[in-house]
Amino acid sequence: MIDAWRLKTRTIPLDRPVLVGIINATPDSFSDGGQFSVDANSSFRVDLNAVLDKARALIRDGASMLDVGGESTRPGSEPVGEAEETRRVVPVVKALTDAFSVPISVDTYRPAVADAALEAGAEIVNDISAGRYIASQDRFADENEIDFPEETADVVRRRGAAVVLTHMQGTPRTMQIAPRYDLGVFDEVFNFLRRRRDRFVELGVSADRVALDPGVGFGKTFEQNWELIRRANEFYALSQPLYYGCSRKRFLIATLRRAVVDRETETLLTPENKRFYEPLDPNAVAERDAATAATTLLLAERGVRIFRVHNVLRNAVALKFVESLAGSFENTSPTPGVSRR
Repeated sequence: MIDAWRLKTRTIPLDRPVLVGIINATPDSFSDGGQFSVDANSSFRVDLNAVLDKARALIRDGASMLDVGGESTRPGSEPVGEAEETRRVVPVVKALTDAFSVPISVDTYRPAVADAALEAGAEIVNDISAGRYIASQDRFADENEIDFPEETADVVRRRGAAVVLTHMQGTPRTMQIAPRYDLGVFDEVFNFLRRRRDRFVELGVSADRVALDPGVGFGKTFEQNWELIRRANEFYALSQPLYYGCSRKRFLIATLRRAVVDRETETLLTPENKRFYEPLDPNAVAERDAATAATTLLLAERGVRIFRVHNVLRNAVALKFVESLAGSFENTSPTPGVSRR
């Protein structure tokens, strides 16, 4: 069992689930974009007081970390550029670091933005490209490409930071265009994460600072997302902390829609019982948060310990409820299965 994750200035115990609260300093994130915006001549500006209020609530509700993003990476999204992302992110990171003691991560694939955020007080780089973005060439390296300039790995090593390496097929703009895995999604994601972990370690990043994210929702179909969840315990053969970000994503909405269809098909609505029938809206945030919490519990049972979520309270209560019933999460240690070499 992986018992800790070493960050820039501290070590996070992983003997129980850790919730990472999301702070999206963007106008267009898929679920919560624009919540911190100030109207300034149509230019997006972050309201730092609103950010601090939100962060205070997330920590109160049970967040052990906060993750700050300055660019939406939803499927099909357009990049905002390095300067704009830095303008959004750095003041937020500095304000959070000054106000709170919890570690801050920066959700970025750009090396310069990561560097500036780490300078401002962040401890973790949460990189959806696993270090594949090459700023000097303004491109993402191919998933199987080797010997490209490892600019993000250099930043992480030089700053002594922790890093989350995420699998993403393609780029945010293209990742959901006909996702394809010739060898099967699990094997390809497993091998990719192993290669990228090994490369970061080769370049001087300590292995105990690396967490791995299979990238649910980043270039996967409905069935592929669920396979990565069902087989989560098998990723522990890589001997790294696992980090999952399923919160409010489209595959959960699709799952809810299927549940609604099944329920309405199986329910015989008569005039007598129709007035007691409560409809379910798969697009409602409350329903997506409930589905997220259920997924968190499923993954925790498979040994996953780090969860990036929007609604911290809903997930914290669900985890506390299960812990009260089971006694602790120590009995949910993963069974890695067949070791891959």
